[in-house]
Amino acid sequence: MTSRTVEKISVVVVVAVLGAALAVNVRGAPQVLLIGALVITVSAGMDLVLRGEARYHPTPDLFILPAALVVGAVLFISLLSSGLSIVIALATLAGLLFVTFWAEFSSLSGRTRVELEERRVAETALLVVGYVTAFVLYAAIYQSKARSLLSAPSIIGITFLLAARQLRLALEPDRTDVIAPDPAPASQQGLAWPRTLIYSAAVALAAGEITWALNYWPLNGFLGGAFLLASFYFLIGTFSQHLQGRLNGRLLLEYGAVSVAGVILVTAAGLLRRGV
Repeated sequence: MTSRTVEKISVVVVVAVLGAALAVNVRGAPQVLLIGALVITVSAGMDLVLRGEARYHPTPDLFILPAALVVGAVLFISLLSSGLSIVIALATLAGLLFVTFWAEFSSLSGRTRVELEERRVAETALLVVGYVTAFVLYAAIYQSKARSLLSAPSIIGITFLLAARQLRLALEPDRTDVIAPDPAPASQQGLAWPRTLIYSAAVALAAGEITWALNYWPLNGFLGGAFLLASFYFLIGTFSQHLQGRLNGRLLLEYGAVSVAGVILVTAAGLLRRGV
C-alpha cells in the first residue's frame, strides 16, 4: 500500500468520524440525512481507494461493511451517556474504518507470497470487523425496545447484508499456498451469488425469529446484541465452512460450543440483572 493510498483512506476516515460526531448530537430527520450522507461518503471513498488497485472489480458487497459500520456506530454511540465513552467510541470507529479500508485494499493483492499472507490477514480482519459491526447494530436496535413488528424486520435486513458480505469472503478461492491467478471472469464470479443470497436469507430469517423471542426477555441492548451476535457467529461459521466444503463434526461442535457459551453468559447476566 502506497503513501498516497494511506492518505486517501485517512481523509475518508476523518470525514466519516467528524460526520458521525455530528450525527450523534441530533435526532429525527437531520440524523437520518446525516447518516445517509455518511453512507454515501464511505462508499464513494471505498471506490476511490480501491480504484488504485488494478485487480479491482466492483461488486455491491464491497460497500456493505463500511456503510453498515458507520450506521451502527452512530446508532450505538447515541446510546452512550458520558463524553469520555463517546470519544473512545469515535476513536474506535476511526480505527475500524481504517482497518476495513486497508483490508479491502489488501484483499485484492496476491501476486507474491508476502502479499498472499497479507491477504489472509486482511480477510480475517474483515471477518472480525463484520462481527463487531453486527454487534453494534444489534445492540442499538435491541436497545430501542421497538415492537417486534419493527425490530425484527430491521434485524433481518442488516443480517442479510452482513451475512452476504461474510459469506462472500468464504467463497473467495484459497490462495495461501500458490501464487494467485488472475481474478475469475465476472460470469464465473456471478455464479456464487445465488448460493450466497440463499444462505444469507436463511441467516437473516433465523436472526429475525430470535429477535422476536428475545423481545420477551429482560435484556438490555448490550446483552440482547451479544445474544444475537452469538447466533450470527454460529450460523455464519457453519454456513461458510459448508460453502467451502470443510464442514465436519469437529468444526460444528467448535462453533456450537463457542455460541452456546456466549448464550449462557448472556442469559446468566440477564437473570442476575433481573434479580437485582
